[in-house]
Amino acid sequence: MKDCLIKRLKRVSKQVIIATLTLFSGLFFVHANEKPYEDYMDPYQWMETHPQQTARWLNQRSNQTVNMLHALPWRNVLAKRLSELVNTAPTISDIYDAGDNRFYLRSSAEHPYLRLFVKETGKPERVLIDPPVGYGINFFIPSHDGRFVAVGRSRNGTESTDITVIRVADNVVLDTRIPAVRYPNVVWAADNQSFYYSLNTTTQDSGRQTCGKVYLHHIESNNDVMTFDWRTIPELAQQSCENVNLYASPDSDYLIVNVSKSISGYGSSLFSAKKDADVNGTLNWTRIVDPDENVSAFVYSGRWIYLASYNASSGYDISRIDLAAPPPVRAPVMNWSNGELTQLSISRDSLYVAYHDAGSSKFMRIPFADISKRQTIPIPSDEDVSAIFASSDSKDILFTRQGWLKPPVIYHYQPGDNIIRNTALIPPISQPLTDYVVEEKWVTTAENVRVPLTLIYRKGIARAGTSPTWLTAYGAYGVSTFPSFDLSRLLWLEQGGILAIAHIRGGGELGPAWHEEGRADKKENSITDFIRCAEYLIDNRYTSPSKLAIGGESAGGIIVGMAMAQRPELFAAVAIDAGMLNTSRLDKIPIGVMNYEELGSPMTPSGRRTLMKIDAYRHLVTQKRYPPVLLTVGLNDQRVSPWQTAKFAARLEAISTPRNVLVLAYRQGGHSAATYAEADSKLVDTVSFFIWKTDPHVQDR
Repeated sequence: MKDCLIKRLKRVSKQVIIATLTLFSGLFFVHANEKPYEDYMDPYQWMETHPQQTARWLNQRSNQTVNMLHALPWRNVLAKRLSELVNTAPTISDIYDAGDNRFYLRSSAEHPYLRLFVKETGKPERVLIDPPVGYGINFFIPSHDGRFVAVGRSRNGTESTDITVIRVADNVVLDTRIPAVRYPNVVWAADNQSFYYSLNTTTQDSGRQTCGKVYLHHIESNNDVMTFDWRTIPELAQQSCENVNLYASPDSDYLIVNVSKSISGYGSSLFSAKKDADVNGTLNWTRIVDPDENVSAFVYSGRWIYLASYNASSGYDISRIDLAAPPPVRAPVMNWSNGELTQLSISRDSLYVAYHDAGSSKFMRIPFADISKRQTIPIPSDEDVSAIFASSDSKDILFTRQGWLKPPVIYHYQPGDNIIRNTALIPPISQPLTDYVVEEKWVTTAENVRVPLTLIYRKGIARAGTSPTWLTAYGAYGVSTFPSFDLSRLLWLEQGGILAIAHIRGGGELGPAWHEEGRADKKENSITDFIRCAEYLIDNRYTSPSKLAIGGESAGGIIVGMAMAQRPELFAAVAIDAGMLNTSRLDKIPIGVMNYEELGSPMTPSGRRTLMKIDAYRHLVTQKRYPPVLLTVGLNDQRVSPWQTAKFAARLEAISTPRNVLVLAYRQGGHSAATYAEADSKLVDTVSFFIWKTDPHVQDR
C-alpha cells in the first residue's frame, strides 16, 4: 500500500567585513512603492557573491547568539521537556505493501530517527536500513513483488541522494548505484527488475534545477536507457521546463510523464505512451493534458487515468480519460466547491478522494465499476484524513486520521462490509491533552474577506490581553495547513501560550481561488491577511503587542518579514527560518526561476514591481523601531540562499539595536534541519527567545 498515492504537479509537499560596510548601510534604502534603488546601491550585495565570507559573517553572529540564548535560565528546562515529549511520540509512516512484505519507516525513543523496517506475513518485523550517523533515508520504493527496495540516502543537510538497491530476503546491497541525484522520482517497472528515475539537470554556477531526462535502470546493469527527453517532444521544445517525472502502474500498459515549469503547478503537461517500444526502440508519446487545463493531481490504473483540476468555484473537478481511446475525452466523476483536495488514491477496485468542501472534511470512495455510486466514509468534524495507503493489489486500504489535539491513528477499511477498525500500528501516547482546546475563528479583512484562524490554548485562559501568543502562517503555493497533531507544540502551550495559525490567502485551505488571491501580483493580500489576524488577536484581548510573537519559514518568511517591516509596533518578537527576505533578487537563488509563477518574474516590469512590494529587506527603514528578531539559516541551503538571511540581518543591525538581531547559522543544515537534534535545538531556541521577549511565567517541570 502506497502512502498518498497522489501525483502532485506542484511540489510541495515544511538564511565579516561588515564593520566598514555598515557605515554606508543607511544611505540608499527607500520604500518599495517609491522609486527603488539600483542593485549597485545595495551595500550588502557582496554577500550574494562571496559565500565563504557570508558564512563567516553568519557564524560569527551565530556564536554570539548561542552564548546569549544558552544563558537563559529556562532553556535547559525546555530542552529537557522537549526530549520527554519526543520520546513519548513514536512514529510510523510511508507504509507500502508489496508481495508478502509490508515496508514502513519508524522512529522510537531508543532510535529517534527514521529507520526502514520490513515485516513479512506471519513473521516479526526486522530492520532493513539503519542509516549511519550523518545520513538519513530520503525515500524508499519497494518493487511490486516486494523482493527489492530502491533506497535514496542523503547526507544530512543536502538534497542530493544516492540510489542503491537492497535485496530484501538477506539485506544484501546490490552492486548498483546511481549517485548524487535530486528528486529522482523512482518508479519500478512491471518486471520487478528495473525502475525509472528522473535525472534533472543542476547548473553548476547557480545550483538551479532544470528539466532533464527519464532513464530506465536495470538492477543487473549499469547501462541505463533513456526513456524520455522533453526536448524531443515538439510541443515542449520551445518552452521552459523545470521538472519532469515519469509514472508507471503495474496493472497498466501505459506510462505517464508529467512536465512542469513551476512549483505552483502551473503550465503542467501530461503525456502517455504504451510501454512497448516501436521498432526503433523508442516510445511514442501523446499529450493528454494541456498546460491550461489546470490539472493539479492524478492517479491511474489500467486504461483509466483520473484527473483533479481546479474549477471556477474554487474547488475541484474529478474526471477520467480512457488512455486506450484517443483523442483524450474527459468523463466527469465528481466535483465540489470552496475546498482543497488533500488525498487522491486508488485501490484494486476504487478511487479514494479526501477533500474539504466549504470548510468540511470529506472522504469518498468511488468504485470503478460504477462511478455514479459514490460512498461516503465518515470522518469526525475535528479530524482530517492525512494519508491513504492503497494498492492495485488489494481492495482494502489503510488511512490515517488526526486532529490538532488528536494523535494520528491508522485505520483499516474494508469497502465490502464498510468496516473501519483501528490497526493499532501507532501506539497511544501518554501525554494528556484534555486540558487544551481548539477554536476556529473567521477574521474579516477591510475588503470583507473572511480569513480562517486556528487558535490552540489551555482551557480557562483569561481574555485580558495578557497571554503570550505565537502567530504563524505560510500562505504560498496553495499549500494548506489542515489539522495535524504535534506534541512539540506543548513546549509553548504549557507555558500558558496561545498558538495561532493564520490560514491566509496564498494557501489552499479554501480551494484554488484562495491560492490565486495570494499569488503573484496579489501576494500583498497574504501580508494584509496576516496583519489583520494579528490585529484580531489584540482587538479581542487574546493578547497584546507586548505579548505577540510571529514566526514563519521559507516563503512564510515573506509574510512575517513584511508584517514586521510594515507594522513593527504590533509585535514583541519575530522568528524567521530560511526565509525569502530579498524577493527582488529572486533570480539569484537556486529555486528562483521555479517561483516566477508564484511570486513574479524579475525579468518583467510588472514582476519586478510585485517583487519589490513584498521584499522585506528593502522595506527596512531607519524611521521605524523594529522588534527583536531571531533569524535561523542552514549554510547548505540549496533552495533559498543563506545570503537572503545575512543581508536582512546586516541591514537590521545597522538601523536598530544590534543586540535585538539574533542569528543562528547551522553549518550542516540545508533548507531543513540536518538532524533531529538540530531541529529540536532550533525549536527550543525559538521558544526560549519568544519567552524571553514576551515574558510569560516559565513552569519548571
